[in-house]
Amino acid sequence: MVIANLQLKIQAEKRDVFLEWFQSILPDTRNFAGCSEVNLCSLAAQPEAVDVISKWESQEKYDAYLAGRDEDGTLAKLAEFVSEEPAFRFLTVDNQL
Repeated sequence: MVIANLQLKIQAEKRDVFLEWFQSILPDTRNFAGCSEVNLCSLAAQPEAVDVISKWESQEKYDAYLAGRDEDGTLAKLAEFVSEEPAFRFLTVDNQL
């Protein structure tokens, strides 16, 4: 299992519109083959910081998902909201309880 952590910095004036839009696309993410969970998280001390944490069967499944999001224009739309380049972190689950 792989946990994908997409770290975003959202333009303050676009945060509410971003959250509404992003929450509308999360069900499609969750229903993508290989995704078992997806969560949109905010940092209380940094409202512009938003993390998307998702669990995937494999890195390959996530890569296929991301390629699809690129092809359908979602990544271009995301670029309209961010103030910095998104950061990706991938964690391999070595021991699941």
